Amino acid sequence: MLFTLSLPVVLLALTGLLIALLAPIRTGGGTKELTQQELAATATALAKEHAGDDYPPAELPPGVFKHPQPESLPTAVVMEVIDGDTIEVQLEGKRETVRYYGIDTPERQERCYEEAKKRNEELTDRHVLLMADARDRDSGGRLLRYVFTLDGSSIDAALVAEGFAHAWTADGSYRHALMALEEKAQREGQGCLWGDSGEGE
Repeated sequence: MLFTLSLPVVLLALTGLLIALLAPIRTGGGTKELTQQELAATATALAKEHAGDDYPPAELPPGVFKHPQPESLPTAVVMEVIDGDTIEVQLEGKRETVRYYGIDTPERQERCYEEAKKRNEELTDRHVLLMADARDRDSGGRLLRYVFTLDGSSIDAALVAEGFAHAWTADGSYRHALMALEEKAQREGQGCLWGDSGEGE
């Protein structure tokens, strides 16, 4: 009899606990909300979830390449976009600063800084895929990674092709592809860097 009377109370307590666990939480310094479900998401599950979605949010220009096996890449939850080539993510339960491996965008106070940052925010959305290459971290301890959308489209390539970033020329698996995209963007006067008021003038 005692158990019967207590069962509704127990159920109510469990319901409240589940709501608290699944409700969005905000981490210190971040600008995007995170849920426990997102922390546990895998690249394969996310790719299936977004299959057929209009993602990325804007059409990408010709030449933006895709990773051949996006399901093989680790997924990170985007917590904050720092600038055009740097993001903070939650990766395998740890907060990491990720510096894009293949590109270089304008620094704060430089022309096109805000435009590059805004486009990076649009492309990253809430989840990205990360690909390691020859160098794991830079001198500041940031992870160096090629960054992809959930469908495998290269964000590095999109930013270069649209005239928001320069290609990194020193090393990297996609170095030559990105350099070719930059040459094309400059030739065609694309984006903030190469448009009417850009560096191509």
